[in-house]
Amino acid sequence: MQERYKDSQNEMELVLENYKGFIQQYFPALSEREKAKFWNTIKEDYEFYNTLIISRNRTKKYIGELYNNALLTKALLLNSSIKVRQRILNSGDEALIELYSEWIENKELLTAALSMSAEDLAENKINTEALESSVELLEKNISLKSEIFKESTEAEAITWDKVREALGENEVAIEMVRFRYFDHDFTDKIMYALLYIKGTKRAEPEMILLENGQELESRYLKFYRNSIKYKIDDKYSYEQYWKPIGETLGTVASLYISPDGVYNQINLEAIPTPDGRYVLDNSNIILISNTKDLWYNKVKSKGITEKQYAMMFGNPLFYRATQPGKPLATSGLTRSTAEVVTPLPGTKREIDELDDLLDRKGWETEKYTEEQADEAQIKKVTNPRIFHVATHGFFKEEKKVAKLDQEFNETAAYENPLLKTGLLLSGAGDILNQTQFNYNVDNGILTAYEAMNLNLDQTDLVVLSACETGLGEIEAGEGVYGLQRAFLVAGARTIVMSLFKVSDDATQQLMLKFYRKWIETGDKRAAFIEAKKEIRVEYKDPIYWGPFVMIGLD
Repeated sequence: MQERYKDSQNEMELVLENYKGFIQQYFPALSEREKAKFWNTIKEDYEFYNTLIISRNRTKKYIGELYNNALLTKALLLNSSIKVRQRILNSGDEALIELYSEWIENKELLTAALSMSAEDLAENKINTEALESSVELLEKNISLKSEIFKESTEAEAITWDKVREALGENEVAIEMVRFRYFDHDFTDKIMYALLYIKGTKRAEPEMILLENGQELESRYLKFYRNSIKYKIDDKYSYEQYWKPIGETLGTVASLYISPDGVYNQINLEAIPTPDGRYVLDNSNIILISNTKDLWYNKVKSKGITEKQYAMMFGNPLFYRATQPGKPLATSGLTRSTAEVVTPLPGTKREIDELDDLLDRKGWETEKYTEEQADEAQIKKVTNPRIFHVATHGFFKEEKKVAKLDQEFNETAAYENPLLKTGLLLSGAGDILNQTQFNYNVDNGILTAYEAMNLNLDQTDLVVLSACETGLGEIEAGEGVYGLQRAFLVAGARTIVMSLFKVSDDATQQLMLKFYRKWIETGDKRAAFIEAKKEIRVEYKDPIYWGPFVMIGLD
């Protein structure tokens, strides 16, 4: 306020250095709830520092500091969860693993408790508050007893020069940072700092600044979605979302992007270019949660199962207890305009043909369809190399609720974003006829909260061949709180998911093309891109291939 900008910057740098020390020394010992609370307490200071640098000191040195801050804090909660899980399960410490398993079981019990009526809770002698406390106490006990937890944040912070070392000569990494602009107070103005580093020697971080974040997240996002949904010309997305990147960087062999904010809700590959093509044709885009993963991937590879083993689920029997076609009067799910959960016969063909393809190539396979494609069976999955699910996905958008059904403990269920997105399995239609929010009232819907507990630590690929599996609540700096996050925490190395409603037939063809090419070449990312290009030629409109994205490293 006194216009002493240099003093302000010095003070903020001291504050952020203290935060860095706290994150490295104490953060691993916090529970997930405490971690989230701590991050929400400090993230405004990072936003304020971003404003200071961008407004007053936009030199390469300080752009580098912004990049380092992003490497430290981007997807902080997600990365901490992943590292803790991996290290405990790989530790060989049986007592610790048993304690961790008990924690997972209690979390599942808590999920079930959220869907019980007060009468059921009393009958089963379950106190949800006590159970929540027990879950958190178990987590903290694991933290305090395990050196592994203390190592979940690396002692040596990864900085932008390490990312540069991990890049090839013609590769670029981009850390996208969304922040609010500070002017006496935080304003409604939203900016996106696209911080990038090239793989060339002596390259330093540079920045592309997008100052119209509000419009990117509102009118232009709406235009983008409507152009795909209603098959109309997309006149704005190239100019707004891609042109600043494409013109600045030109043609590069690979572009590694750690998205933030609205960039988690669009597929850059599916944006049409002025020459009548798509970004997909000219750019090899690889999505990752944090570009420091490039360094980790270079210095130590994560083990995946060597066994050629695939588990597949598709064409669930959505209605068991009721008649198919019963209206879903209160479901409110964003999946299709139909009032019922429609069957997906194409997914049976997809699973059958994939099973046949893999079997001919010598893979061991298990497939579950119709009645067998149920939630209980999915929860038995143990580290297949491929985990493929073809069904309806759902995401219940955030909205204010005047009054929740008091028969169930729905408030807690509604407030947790990981309980508002998931996969519909056998019996899902019956559940949706009963409740608006309690998707765990019975087996039939696998929520993202439950998916986090799946055993996928050695799984190479998860394919969510379903509508809107990439959606969820967007948290600045943390990505999408939904199925994407859940399967990354569960251990999956790479995930294929969708951002919009998809065509049953086109999806079936896309998936089979992808698997054939991957098995032939061994390069799943190149196979995925080529499969999308072929579907694009066949179907032309991006509604058939544009919703699908791949996130993770090969």
